[in-house]
Formats: sequence, C-alpha cells, structure tokens
Amino acid sequence: MNELEKHIFESISDLLELGDDAALKAEIQDMHPADIAEIVAWLEPESRKRILLHLPPERLAEVLIELDGAVRVPVLDSMDDSLIVSAIGELESDDATDLIRELDEDKARRILAAMPWKEFRNVETLLRHDEDTAGGIMALEVIAVNENRTAGEALETIRRKAEEVSDVYNIYVIDGRGVLKGLVNLKTLVLADPAVRLSEIMDRDPVAVLEDQDREEVANLFAKYDLVAAPVLNVRGQLIGRITVDDVLDVVAEEANEDFTRMAGITGETIQERSVFRMSGVRLPWLLIAFAGEMLSAKVMEHFLPSHGKEIVATFFIPLIMAMGGNMGIQSSTVVVRGLALGEIRLRDTGRRLLRELSVGAFNGVLIAILAWSVIALWFRQPGFGIILSVSLLSVLMLATGVGTLVPLLLKRVGVDPAVATGPFITTSNDVLGLIVYFSIIRFTGGAFLG
Repeated sequence: MNELEKHIFESISDLLELGDDAALKAEIQDMHPADIAEIVAWLEPESRKRILLHLPPERLAEVLIELDGAVRVPVLDSMDDSLIVSAIGELESDDATDLIRELDEDKARRILAAMPWKEFRNVETLLRHDEDTAGGIMALEVIAVNENRTAGEALETIRRKAEEVSDVYNIYVIDGRGVLKGLVNLKTLVLADPAVRLSEIMDRDPVAVLEDQDREEVANLFAKYDLVAAPVLNVRGQLIGRITVDDVLDVVAEEANEDFTRMAGITGETIQERSVFRMSGVRLPWLLIAFAGEMLSAKVMEHFLPSHGKEIVATFFIPLIMAMGGNMGIQSSTVVVRGLALGEIRLRDTGRRLLRELSVGAFNGVLIAILAWSVIALWFRQPGFGIILSVSLLSVLMLATGVGTLVPLLLKRVGVDPAVATGPFITTSNDVLGLIVYFSIIRFTGGAFLG
C-alpha cells in the first residue's frame, strides 16, 4: 500500500468504527472496484459485510471479481443468496461461473436455482468444462453475424448487444450452421462502407482455440500473436464463446503463482489461510520427501565411512539438519514474499504472520522429530542418539521458520526487494544457525546419547 492508499484505508476504518454509514457510502461510491477490493481484503469479516452492503449490484459484482480467492470465498459464504444472485446477474458468464465454482455445493445449488433461466443456462454450460481448458475460461457472450450481412447490419448488432457484451474487439463472422468463417476487427468495421458484405472484408484465417485446449496453450497463443481476444470453437468448428486478454492475464498470474509455490512445496496454500492444520497439511508431504532423502544419504555415509567414533556418527546427519532447516525456511519465506508482492501481507502484520508460521513450524517440527527418533531407533539402532537428533530437528525447524518469516519482512522494511535477496539470506543463515544448534545440543548433552 502506498501512502494515499493507507490514508484511504485509515479513513474508512475510522468511519466503520464511528458507525457513520452515510459518510462511508459517500467515501466508497467513486472508488475503483479494485481499490475497494483491496480495502475489503484487510478488514474483519463484519466490516467487510458492511461495506459490501452499501454497493449497488453492478458495483458489488465488480468488487467480488477483484477480490483474491482466499478473501472472496468467506465473503460469498457470509452473503445472502439474493444478494449473490443480483450480483451474478451483472456479470458476464465466465465471471459468474467463477463465483459459482467457489461456493460450497449446497449454496451453489441454491444460487443456481434462484437465477433467471438464461443466466442459469449459461453458467450450467460453462460448469461442464474443465476450468483448466479454454472452455473453462471463455465467456459465452459474443457478437456473431452471418457472413452475408453487411457492415451496417453488424454495427446495428453491436448496438443491440451493447449491454450483453461489455468489451467488443472483433465481430465474428459465421455461416448458417454457426461455423466460424472469419472475423472483422472493430476499426475495419467502422471504416467500411455500410453496404459491403462482411464476407468481403473479413479476415478469413483468424487465430482460434478449441474448447478442450489447455489454458496455458491459450495464453501462449495470445502472447505469440498479440491477441486481445480469440474465438472458441467446438469440434465441429462452430463458434461457442470467446476469450479476452483479461482472462489470459488471470491465467498467466495463476500459473506463475502455482509454479512459484510448487517449487517451494506449498502448492494449494493461500496467503490468507488461517488454519494451522491446513497449512501444515499442505507443507508436510514435501518436508517428508526431503526427510526421507536425507535419511537415505545418512545411511549411505554410514556404509562408506568408518563409524567407530561417536563424533563420526553425528556427522552423518549434518545434511539432514541443513536440508530440513533450509526447506522449512524456504516454505515460510515463499509465502511471505508472495504475500508482499501481491499486497496481501503488510509490514504491520509481522507479529501475526510470525505467530502463524511458528505454529505451523512447531506442528510439523514435532511430527518430524517423532519420525526422526523412530527411524534412528529402528533403522540405525541408536535410540539414544535419536533423542539428540529429534530435539535438534525441532529446534532447527522452529528457528528456520522464524528466519524465513522475518527476513523478507525486514528486507522490505529497509527497501530491499525480498524476491531477490531472501533466498541467499535464508539458505546461508539457516545452514549456519542449524549447525550451531545441532552441535550445541550435542555438546550440552556431553554426547551422552551417542554411540
């Protein structure tokens, strides 16, 4: 948030606290939907509801679309069915379908049943498509005109459908069976002689996508050909919808975010997630994979190196300590860096974010520590050393979680880009601190459990 956005947020927060609904309504009525959505994301649930109730259906629909999914879901859950129905009625079919997909099954069924027939039919059609395909991100609202019609008649069709289709880039030209024959861009149409037939001025080789085509392929086509819109066809070549550049930008952002989180082993976790158990469940499987790999490396070292001295045994598990600390730190830092980049984590949330991450670190740390003791006792037949390793792992994982959370926030505070600088800080500090903790515990116990 910049200084102006902070001022607006504080002003709205004050109005909510004072209960001045008239002033609150006046404050938000001229704001851009994206700005309202950003403010709503940082308010408590009850305050969110109060703001949204002051918005007319059309504005409410725009704000709902702008909200991040992690915020939109609880907002939709708290809204009355009638309010959702009226908001959905203001949206194009693709956006309406996205909202329906995010509702729980019972509420979605009620909303669909309450929708007007035409809107229901459109949403029901799109729900049949996989959301990772072109059909899943297309809108059914298109302007299609028969190839034998004139430019003047096409312009009249645009005027007639102006309310139905929000942004018009091209006129799609079809034959009597609905098969796409070409397209005419808006500039060509406006400049053409009103009496000329569309078949004479259309582009006969437009870039089109198939309904079951992967959405990443669609995004690549938009980038390759600099498209702002593309028609969607079924297997018979019939025009069934269109995809616009704003839909593709959403896909690019989602795919990049998914790839980013997948690399850190936190796929499926949202920045606003509040459940410690759910956050732990997302991260734990990937930590366990790393744990298994490092335990195997320790066994390899035991096989090839002499293990007569107790100090030698301790060195077998140095890679485990360093790797587990690094992985835990990267998971926490990735969530924070992503949140800072998207504007969904602010510096004033440092304490709350740290507490949440430490809770996840403690939960996963305890599970991994128990697993470590079991493996050492059963596989390496050294239950005593298993105690040292378990305590060390728990301590290192908690420390790595704290470092992974605080480093990007501190870098942001001093004006350094966390996305660039966090990685080296995390890996280096966790390696050094992890080894200090590990050998300090061994020294503190006097190695009593080793050997």
